[in-house]
Amino acid sequence: MRRIVFALLASTAVTSAQPPTFEPPAPTGKYAIGTTSWIVTDQSRDETFAPGRKRDIEVIAWYPRAGASGASGAPYVRDSMEEVFAFARLTKSRDAWNGLASVKTHAAIDAAPAASPARFPVIVFQHGYTGLPSSYTVLLEDLASHGWAVLNVIHPYEAAGAKLADGTIVTTLDDKGGLRSGITDVLGEWGAEDSTMAKVTSAATDAGKEKFMRGYLDTLDKSVRVVERWTLDVKYVLDHLPKDGAAGRVAAKLDLSRLGVAGHSMGGVAGAQFCVEDRRCKAALNLDGSPQYGPMIDAKMPAPFLMMYSARPGRTGASDIIYKRSASKYSRVDVKDTLHIDFSDINFWGGPLRERRVRQDRSSSSGGDHADGRARVFRPGDSQTAVAVPGRKTNHA
Repeated sequence: MRRIVFALLASTAVTSAQPPTFEPPAPTGKYAIGTTSWIVTDQSRDETFAPGRKRDIEVIAWYPRAGASGASGAPYVRDSMEEVFAFARLTKSRDAWNGLASVKTHAAIDAAPAASPARFPVIVFQHGYTGLPSSYTVLLEDLASHGWAVLNVIHPYEAAGAKLADGTIVTTLDDKGGLRSGITDVLGEWGAEDSTMAKVTSAATDAGKEKFMRGYLDTLDKSVRVVERWTLDVKYVLDHLPKDGAAGRVAAKLDLSRLGVAGHSMGGVAGAQFCVEDRRCKAALNLDGSPQYGPMIDAKMPAPFLMMYSARPGRTGASDIIYKRSASKYSRVDVKDTLHIDFSDINFWGGPLRERRVRQDRSSSSGGDHADGRARVFRPGDSQTAVAVPGRKTNHA
């Protein structure tokens, strides 16, 4: 799965305050928003990336808050700016996004949850591989404003930045400043992915598609281990919700009988696998994570499943051969004129990356402007899963 890989700086500091990089758009729902966070430690699992440690999993929650409780303005980048500095280094953008340190959200930290409804339906969200957990904040706030409690599960060492139980911030870098060997092992499996997915999508028959897909999946031992690890993280989070403090007050409002799972890239792939294994999942959404790693090709998913594909060449429909046979009900949305990162907030950030993105759009004659697009999904009370992408055309296959 060829994705942008976010290598983090070993240490970086913002030398002076800068104006906010952007102002997050106002959420479209009726609820004011609260946010809180917690960390759980799975004592039964050793940390793959840190011998001698147990597995810590951070959760940042977004939820409807009591209207008069707390003041809005939670930081957009919650734990550390290192994830942003790393992205700037990767894209050779220097200090283009240092202003994200000054960006405020519409949420109030540790605010009391709304009294009504009595329980909140839940979405578990997972970031992409080596991705920036903060870069999905606009989407997650919008979901919370429509009545959902959203649990952003952050997978340590494989996210751009994550907080451990002792307060340590860990990144994708090793002590020498390079990507951790476990991460490079995963990335090394993806060298033939684009060409193989092009073969899958261009094959004339389902038998041909399946042959190419199975041949590729059989080479992905390390990537399958990621899916397994992240699926265990989600299960542990749901099995060990907090009972005390602000986090406990939110956890007491969660209705796990109405649980949806969503994610971007690897997060969408891992979410699908969770829904194969765990009957608490009532619906799943994958934002452009393809192909579907792991054993799902030979397993049944009782829950309905929605796949949203970007317009990446050779990828549209790549995992259909898996989802059509696995999901109890499979739906698909193709979003025109988009790239993989367009399902995150990054296009709101502007700067050199935004300028290059606009030039690319114009050179391909797409004419699209993606800075103001947001995918909004899973609104409570809908008779069926709803997807709207303002400002963008969609193909429904």
